[in-house]
Amino acid sequence: MAVWNELPTFGLRKNESPKAVTNGLCILRISNRLCSFLAGRIPNESHIKKVHMCKDRTNITNCKESPLKNGSDSLKKKAKVKIISHNFTRKLSEKNPDSKLMKAYMDAHVCSNVYTVQGGKAHSHYCHRAFCPICQRIQTAQNVKKFLPVMKYLASEGREFYFVTLTLQNCVTDDARVLRDFMRRCNRMWADGIRTKHKFRSLGISGVIKKECTYHVVKKDLFSFHYHFHIIVDSLEAAKYVVAQWKKLHGSTVADARFQKYKKIEDFENAAIEVFKYASKASVSKSKGRDGKKKIQINYKALDMIYTAMHGMQRMSSFGQFRTMIGDEALNDFRDEDLVLNIEGLNVEDGCYTWYMSVKDKVADWYNMETGEALCCYKVTRKDELLQDIYLDEDIFPNSG
Repeated sequence: MAVWNELPTFGLRKNESPKAVTNGLCILRISNRLCSFLAGRIPNESHIKKVHMCKDRTNITNCKESPLKNGSDSLKKKAKVKIISHNFTRKLSEKNPDSKLMKAYMDAHVCSNVYTVQGGKAHSHYCHRAFCPICQRIQTAQNVKKFLPVMKYLASEGREFYFVTLTLQNCVTDDARVLRDFMRRCNRMWADGIRTKHKFRSLGISGVIKKECTYHVVKKDLFSFHYHFHIIVDSLEAAKYVVAQWKKLHGSTVADARFQKYKKIEDFENAAIEVFKYASKASVSKSKGRDGKKKIQINYKALDMIYTAMHGMQRMSSFGQFRTMIGDEALNDFRDEDLVLNIEGLNVEDGCYTWYMSVKDKVADWYNMETGEALCCYKVTRKDELLQDIYLDEDIFPNSG
């Protein structure tokens, strides 16, 4: 039988456009002819060119930075994330068949699905969706790379950086529209109440802000959403002003006030990773399953509400010298052409390599459909199997009482 995690795409025929798929469930309706083709052409011992010999036949050229390390290591890391992305986007569409983001989930499912290899170079196409694990990883890495030099430059001029966290009372709802309105009010509170104020401008503050939303399950189809801001600013005075002004605008109680905080940054890289990571993490808590053991909980309904509410919203923005030297556009997107890999050391033939995975059979790689050759010879680990179990597990809800 054809199942999601055994197919390289959404089950489209060769010349069929993703637009032709109008319902997320029809991705499972694969013809017997196509299934037979996949069963006959996708990795088996007769087609793969001795995967385990890849290391022996690799010709690593002498240079300052090994092409094998550049290309092979990057591809293997991406293969690990691709396994997560493949399962994650599958469940998003399965659990939310009426979602307004169905096409976006389909785009994310086939993100980096094909690598084109030519002349020792490999490139792919990306979906650029904010929730896509592959694109999130790329965007985070690129933002850290852009942000750190500016941060270190300003530090050399005597600036001290502070990590500021601003929170609000949770929004409890079962409606994405209510959540979106709540987020917009919070964004306006920051923009109108702090960012555009004369005091903020007079301090000459440089920094960056990231919007993040997490959740926990109240009962089935009812969630408590925690929308908050992570901010990096370049002076103690700026950090104190932002927190004090937020408390004033928010009308924080004594209990709420302790969550509006700032801390001096000692490790620039860790601070940059924290501020540029995901806008919403998938797993939120541990709860007991039917067997009484603790299990990581992922609720795809809640995630769909967050992604729908934040759709089209700028998640990161900068101000001061960071805005001048980096800009908001660069913080929120990347260019495919910047991600071409040097894979001369892999000695693979030119051609198109399509993603195929079956974790239970310990297969996950991009394969040349003409020859059966694997691109990076990724070896599925026990951790990959455990992660797949987590992402494909059924939702767990507390008793509704």
